[in-house]
Amino acid sequence: MFDLIVRNAQVADGLGNPLRRADVGVKDGRVAVLGQVTGTASEEFDARGLVLAPGVIDVHTHYDAQLTWDPTASPSPALGVTTVVLGNCGFGIAPATPDVRETIARNLSVVEAMSLDSLRAGIDWDFETFEQYLDLLRRKGVYPNVAVYASHSAIRSCVMKDDGSRREASAQELEQMVEIFRGCMQAGAFGLGSSTFNNHYGWNGVPVPSRLASDDEFRAFARVIAEFGRGSMMATCGDKTGIDFLEELAVISGRPVVYAPLLHYSNQPRRAFDITERCAAARARGHAVYAQASCQPLSMDFKLTAAYPMLTIDGWPKSEDKAAVAPVFTDPGFRARVREDLKSPNGSRIFNGHWDRVEVTIAARAEHARFEGRSVADLAVELGKDPVDAFLDLGLAEDLDTTFTAKLLNVEEDEVAKLLRNDGNMVSLSDAGAHHTFFCDAGFGMYFLGHWVRERELFTLPEAIRKLTSDLADIYGIPDRGTLTEGAWADMILFDPATIGISKTERLRDLPAGGERLVRRAPGLLATWVNGVTVFNGDDYTRVTPPGQVLTRFTGAPPRVGMQAR
Repeated sequence: MFDLIVRNAQVADGLGNPLRRADVGVKDGRVAVLGQVTGTASEEFDARGLVLAPGVIDVHTHYDAQLTWDPTASPSPALGVTTVVLGNCGFGIAPATPDVRETIARNLSVVEAMSLDSLRAGIDWDFETFEQYLDLLRRKGVYPNVAVYASHSAIRSCVMKDDGSRREASAQELEQMVEIFRGCMQAGAFGLGSSTFNNHYGWNGVPVPSRLASDDEFRAFARVIAEFGRGSMMATCGDKTGIDFLEELAVISGRPVVYAPLLHYSNQPRRAFDITERCAAARARGHAVYAQASCQPLSMDFKLTAAYPMLTIDGWPKSEDKAAVAPVFTDPGFRARVREDLKSPNGSRIFNGHWDRVEVTIAARAEHARFEGRSVADLAVELGKDPVDAFLDLGLAEDLDTTFTAKLLNVEEDEVAKLLRNDGNMVSLSDAGAHHTFFCDAGFGMYFLGHWVRERELFTLPEAIRKLTSDLADIYGIPDRGTLTEGAWADMILFDPATIGISKTERLRDLPAGGERLVRRAPGLLATWVNGVTVFNGDDYTRVTPPGQVLTRFTGAPPRVGMQAR
């Protein structure tokens, strides 16, 4: 008697081997039989020859707050994800003493573009320590499996309060932080998440606390990881953090150290390849340094009242008040200055005048619906206007309520393809759970299977599934996940390879306090199982006791993926 039998599937084992026709029998959350399954089960599912694969492992999410009010981690399981990693960039919410909770929430609202009202209304702060946070998740239950990095910025805030964003730690403060982190590791932390990224600012424009950490502070945390012989470190890296230093941390900790984000910049074409080559050189020396890469264009949805991609244009107004910005956008002098600034590409500017990469996503008025899905460059040609004028005139005609989408990075697909082919570059960077009103990249795995496998034919289907599953489990030391083999946990997805993909974004207002977010769907995804339990049925989440596990046991074996012979 099995708990679940999936019959007549084309099974991808997650290891890159060819698909095989088989049944899968699941008992007590694990794959018990793979082959021809006889017997009965509490639940049977006919796969009808479609592909059954391990679920996607998403190693870069920001569900730390959301999981305290939403056990489903929406929209990830509906996009094929069965395991999520929290605490990336050091922007977790644990540990958190009562006196720093508001600081953590405020910083999170800015750096990860989350509604502060939603965070205040939604976060359940029934914890102080990291261990208590994990206990809270267990009590509430989670749909996907969850691994959690200890948050560097949260640890600094607990010890240094507001000074965490102002200066380096004293010797005594560092000793306190190291002891807190040691407690996090004892409780089952995935390691340390951090950021030194120049553009990571918190409330009122202060740097996020981890940006003020000295190199010796990072070394101290790496030594703690070495004590446990498991876990990893990840950092969203700024100018001061090079691959050489990450390699030093890998040597000290004896564990993987991960660089983020790896994206292709049009105006810095060698940047991502230099990082890739330096990581590969470190691995060739036996030091596990990896990079998190995106398989999608980095896109942002925005309105003219919160035009994040445009904010680095000289003189662009920062106000979100319609009455304040409308006269600015009408001013011919302002428009002339924008045109002049965009004439010279600037590596520090987010948007550099590629109007063919800015689309009208949602028109606010019916008479402009014909513009949806078209670029501002197209509109300019049709209307006989300069692109700056076409862009601003449409927004003003719709009372600044037009939703635009800007493709900012990772746009040159031939170059992105080269990055994705390198096994030392993980397919990642969804940022799921954050940037609610700017984009939704939680479906990166479905995009990878639809675009890079079926449309671009860059990978075979077994190769692509391996990169989304077992490669990630191997690098991070997540045991018995990422494969469909006998004895492995039954984290599975069923999909049609002929139609799998990702939809356009849609806007929901379902966050606490009525907050908005953008979501996408995965046409061609028929089911998602976590530990053998159906959590998504192809249409909606199922009402079940949340089957996900809070993962606290990780292997200390060195990763194989991307490591050259030593």
